[in-house]
Amino acid sequence: MKETRQAGARGAAGDDSAFASGRRHTIRRLRLALAAAVLVPVAAFLGVSAFLYRQSFAAAEQNADAAARIAQQHVSNLLGTNQMLLARMVDLAGTADDATLLERGLELHERLQQMARELPQVQLLLINGADSRPLALSAVYPPPRHLDYTDREWHIAHRNARGPSLYITERLTSRATGEPFFDMSLRRNLADGSFGGSVHASLRPEYLTAFFGQIAAAVPGLRVRVLRSDGRLLARFPGTPAEGEALARADPLSRSIATGQEDGRYEGTVAGGEAVIGAFRKLPAYPIYVSASIARARVFGDWATNVGLLALFVLPMTLALGWIGANALRRGLESMNQLEREIARRRQVESALAHAQKLEAMGRLTGGIAHDFNNVLMVVSASAHLLRRIVASAPGATQQLDTIDRAVTSAARLTRQLLAFSRRQALAPALVSLQERLPGLLEVLQPLLGSGVQIALEIAPDTRPVFVDAAELELAVINVAINAKDAMENERGRLHISTRNATSALAGTSGDAVVIEMSDTGRGIDPAIAERVLEPFFTTKPAGQGSGLGLAQVQAFCESAGGQVRIAPREGGGTRVSLILAAAEAHAESASVVREPRRDAFGSLDCDILLVEDNASVAKATQSLLRTFGCRVHRVASTHAALRSLEEQRADVVLSDVEMPGDEDGIALAAQLAGRRPPVPVVLITGYASRLDQARGQGFTVLSKPCPPEALREAIAKALTQKNLTTSKSGSENC
Repeated sequence: MKETRQAGARGAAGDDSAFASGRRHTIRRLRLALAAAVLVPVAAFLGVSAFLYRQSFAAAEQNADAAARIAQQHVSNLLGTNQMLLARMVDLAGTADDATLLERGLELHERLQQMARELPQVQLLLINGADSRPLALSAVYPPPRHLDYTDREWHIAHRNARGPSLYITERLTSRATGEPFFDMSLRRNLADGSFGGSVHASLRPEYLTAFFGQIAAAVPGLRVRVLRSDGRLLARFPGTPAEGEALARADPLSRSIATGQEDGRYEGTVAGGEAVIGAFRKLPAYPIYVSASIARARVFGDWATNVGLLALFVLPMTLALGWIGANALRRGLESMNQLEREIARRRQVESALAHAQKLEAMGRLTGGIAHDFNNVLMVVSASAHLLRRIVASAPGATQQLDTIDRAVTSAARLTRQLLAFSRRQALAPALVSLQERLPGLLEVLQPLLGSGVQIALEIAPDTRPVFVDAAELELAVINVAINAKDAMENERGRLHISTRNATSALAGTSGDAVVIEMSDTGRGIDPAIAERVLEPFFTTKPAGQGSGLGLAQVQAFCESAGGQVRIAPREGGGTRVSLILAAAEAHAESASVVREPRRDAFGSLDCDILLVEDNASVAKATQSLLRTFGCRVHRVASTHAALRSLEEQRADVVLSDVEMPGDEDGIALAAQLAGRRPPVPVVLITGYASRLDQARGQGFTVLSKPCPPEALREAIAKALTQKNLTTSKSGSENC
């Protein structure tokens, strides 16, 4: 009995020990759970805070780099536009001396004023003389000749230069108006090559400041600077640099530029002792840098604010329920991710809008330049034709006139490229047989490329016709061929042109296609720039040797023809360019196949022409040209004057420009004369592509400037033939 009681006591003690052990174990587990409920969320909070810290500074670096890219693109486009403007000013002034330009003062002032009117970034356009005094300004007339710019850095640079050179100043203060500006200028030479002065486009720093402010609206705390490679500031945001202000030597950007870097990121202390995170980029074609930076204190403050807000949600709730805090943290992270996605989407939309606005502005500018240039080419072409008839027998005259004709053709090709890029070139699509067209084009290509380039043409007999503008097709082939020649070493090599049919699957088009493949033995395309060669104005050629519009015209042509252009390396070296065009039906009876234009000998037309043209230079050249056709010409300058003239004297044909002063244009005049009995035949001529389409849409005969003499004579001859047929028919009906 006693042993039994002792055994029971030992069992109870064991149970108590086991219970105590279990209790301690449970308490320990509860304490561990409690500690985990507190420590795990705290550790998570600390970890998230560290992650946000790194993310905040990484995002700041990315924002600075993105802002620097946007600023680089905008400033580059701005300077490129103004460099084109300077080139126009050099052409406007020519090689005339100071006295001649002063005599043209009012004319030059009006032209400069017109050029600057629609460019908000331009403060002033200036033509400066060899004596470094103003000859013409866009702002005022007469020019303030008392101003002397001999001490300006740009004058010294241009005077010491040997040829045309672009110079960009630091931020200056205008001596005429007291306004801040920075200046782009080009040297201008006299006819003997000596220094003749310079042309200037003064730009407003606040234009750039306003643009950078728009970027900063999406990136709080952003600071943007535009500076020369020597550290002199042109513009910045926020604020405006003082005249002569430059980067401090201790500025981290100064060290980066001094080492020759063209882009990168930097960290360090700027003027005033503020630590920043930034990025910089050099403009590809200019000694200009742009930088964007954000203060570290701003990034740290934003991070601290975000962490503090997170702590208000997480920590108090962690003391009560850990899972509520974890859930709140997850929601916070999701909200931040959503916010980042929204910011990225907005940046993408803004970037697309800026790109579209840039192309539209470039299109308007290039289209306007091309139209004005076409009027000049019209005068030159007509004058060359007249000179050919006058001095054809003089020794060497034909050779010189051929040179002028080639120059006119080259310039007309350039204007077509400009108009094609700006989508202002009117097209006349027709059914084109490559079997008939390309062999004739080969005769043009060979002298254009030179004897050092061997051209081989291989046309598949079953190649289907294409429905395209024949002139645009020829221009596209010529542009690719010229690029191929320029890529060949010493301009010697081989160019192979072939055509074939392709299925939609092979060509990557919606229907069957025709492929014009052009392969050369040049040095090929650098993969680093392969994606940019089709961009307008992009060129790898030295300054003055390429417009950057050739391949852009090729792409525009292929797209308008329902196809595309492909550029790829050629096996064995060189480049292969494939022009993919939508195939047309060869049996289309209503479409006429385009062939080489017929060049009839000039015979006397013996008719009376009423010329309606408001441009005196174009009118004078056209009158002289018409008289060589045997025409008697009477010229008026408006549609109202034309109607009055027709009441007083007869005219067999009316030749009228479309754009005319007053409330009625050439198309309205043609419509009125078509309604007369008998009708008076009208031939219209214009340099505006949109008006060309409008006139053709109403069934009128319309020619595009510059118009070759052969085409003008043929149009008048057809109009006379149509008039005679109409008169005969009317007479028969009266009988």
